[in-house]
Amino acid sequence: MLGVYHRGTSHSANNLSAVLQDQKNNCGVEIAHPHKTADAGNAFGPHNPDVLQGVFRLSMTLLAERKHEEAQIMYKQGLRAMEQAPGPDHPDALSSINLLGETLLDLERYAEAEAICRRTLVGREKALGVDHPATLTAADNLGLTLYHQGKYEEAEIIFQSTQAGRKKLFGIYHPDTLLSALRLGMTLLDRKKYGEAEITYRHALGVMENALGPDHPGVLNSMNTLGETLLDLKRYSEAEAMCRRAVVGREKILGPDHRDTLLSVNNLGLALRHQDKHHEAEISYRRALIGTEKTLGLDHRDTLVCMYNLAGALHKQRKYDEAEMMHRRGLEGREKVLGLGHRHTLRTLIKLGTVLYEKRKYDEAEVMYRRAVTEAARALGPDHPVTLQNYHHLSMFLYSRATRPLDDAP
Repeated sequence: MLGVYHRGTSHSANNLSAVLQDQKNNCGVEIAHPHKTADAGNAFGPHNPDVLQGVFRLSMTLLAERKHEEAQIMYKQGLRAMEQAPGPDHPDALSSINLLGETLLDLERYAEAEAICRRTLVGREKALGVDHPATLTAADNLGLTLYHQGKYEEAEIIFQSTQAGRKKLFGIYHPDTLLSALRLGMTLLDRKKYGEAEITYRHALGVMENALGPDHPGVLNSMNTLGETLLDLKRYSEAEAMCRRAVVGREKILGPDHRDTLLSVNNLGLALRHQDKHHEAEISYRRALIGTEKTLGLDHRDTLVCMYNLAGALHKQRKYDEAEMMHRRGLEGREKVLGLGHRHTLRTLIKLGTVLYEKRKYDEAEVMYRRAVTEAARALGPDHPVTLQNYHHLSMFLYSRATRPLDDAP
């Protein structure tokens, strides 16, 4: 029999805590930790790596349970103790600090995660070298914390570095190398560097297809993102081809009504619309709408986007009655879900006003244009660009109505 103070007992308690945490059984974890941290500390001191790891696991459990003040106290105590004993650059110290940073990242506490991840990266560069796998993991985690705070320029530099390091260490086909490439592409997109993002995604997609096959979910995700990048670049014919490939693959692997499949179907509609293939776009949008209504519900934001897009395709084909009906449904949903002053709601008001104008329902159209101005001014302010644009739409409508031929009266 080992007893509660034996090193093996300490390892067992720590492992039990890890298993329970993985099972999301946080109550069990919290019960297991105090026994370990208090009793094991009596046996071989509070600076033993096993004790300190237990302290950090407890702090992470408390964080997951949103007990932020207790967690803050616990992990600060652990950090101080760890720096006093094995030293801040000891592998055990760095592993625990890295684990804490990843937990804060998972909990979306990005500013705190950034500080911890920077600490881990500096320590691992010093102790292990810049090209060590653990150092590159720490750099990747730091890049994610920066990305989620909108610090895209620094995140781009970090992801470029981790991609180069992992390519050198593991080769181009390794999952970690590909992950760095995809994160770099994601960051380039947010920095509106569409050309560089396209190159990055095309390279990653080619490598992933060779390594994983064309129907792997990761390959299909990259294919969809590349299609979206080509849309941003206004290269609509290429975007159409890429979106069709994504639709076929996702239908096969995920099913026709999966949210990711429907996203690709909607993207295909966008590529078709920008090539004036309005009937084909209508077919894609209608299919996406039917799928999102079934899978996500009538008032889901994705459903409302598909509704708006379908109304636009119908309008372009002068199918005014159905376009009006679709915009009215979308307006009702967006008012309910987003509010009257949301930009998407305001955009729907303007589009509905345009359809009504072209149907010669001038009084109803004027109501929509005026509502768009009033709600924009209330929600965004009178000098906001959206408000000013809506004033422009209203003034153009009023001018057109005042100068229309007499035989054009409704």
